Amino acid sequence: MSFLTAALDWRGLTGRAGFVLAAALVVGLMVAQAQVPPLSPAGAGVALAAAAATLLFWGHARRRLRAMGWSGWWMWGLAVPLVSLALVAIMAVRRNRPDAVPGPFSQAGRALVWVMVALIASRVAWAPYIIPTGSMSPTLQPGDYALATRSLTAPERGAVVVFRHPVSGQDFLKRVIGLPGDRVQMRDGQVILNGTPVPQAPAPDWSEPNRPTAIGTRPRCLTPTAPGAPCIKQAARETLPGGPTYTVLNIGTQRTDDTVEVRIPEGHLFVLGDNRDNSLDSRITQGLGGVGLVPLAHVAGRVRLVLYSQEGREGRLLRTVE
Repeated sequence: MSFLTAALDWRGLTGRAGFVLAAALVVGLMVAQAQVPPLSPAGAGVALAAAAATLLFWGHARRRLRAMGWSGWWMWGLAVPLVSLALVAIMAVRRNRPDAVPGPFSQAGRALVWVMVALIASRVAWAPYIIPTGSMSPTLQPGDYALATRSLTAPERGAVVVFRHPVSGQDFLKRVIGLPGDRVQMRDGQVILNGTPVPQAPAPDWSEPNRPTAIGTRPRCLTPTAPGAPCIKQAARETLPGGPTYTVLNIGTQRTDDTVEVRIPEGHLFVLGDNRDNSLDSRITQGLGGVGLVPLAHVAGRVRLVLYSQEGREGRLLRTVE
């Protein structure tokens, strides 16, 4: 019986070499997942391969436990961090039990493994992102664990999208303001879209703690603020034509508050951060560290949901993204 087909037959036995190979495949694909953009074609391929490797691993793990003479209940120890490392090491070196024979297995346990495999395979269509900075605050705040879905159609105006930076290849998250053919300009901090100011309604000031983000940057505040103290920003509710209403932040006059009018060519987007004075976006050219106009081909997905805040921020549980 081959290595692949044996993993589907949980009644049999697997030796040390087969189990080590199955574990090595899982580890290798975990490393590969960290190296490719999750919503890219390469990311989709790695997700499918990881799902297949997971199925192989659990099948051979069950067979390996039987070959050692251990109960199948030990399988669930393989799902526990740190405990799993110790179990894998033991299973990789322990000899087979001489009297080990094929036998029955738990159908419920196998069903749970198939559910796990299906969840991993579904990463073809979605990916999680940890928000490292406040450039999209208050919509997406530092420490938010957000979920994005793969883009199958061109993004709409107002959507919060994930895209690869045209130069660095890093993943960025910004809001789509201008579509191909639109004319976009900033004037006194207000978006002018196709010659018409995008309306803003005043909103209560917004604040966040003045502390470093995950990448070591600090928020910019309306007035000088001591570390740890509330960082206050002016807020407004902005509404795009035919699009959503969302909150944007301001800390006063900045160089990016006034720009020349840009006509967006075919195949490109104009994007902005909601935290307007703390965002490297389409107002800033790629040569100066911004993103410039974003090619549609670089857009990977749309941010749909904030699952929770890793920094324990209140009200960040299962929030839809406007």
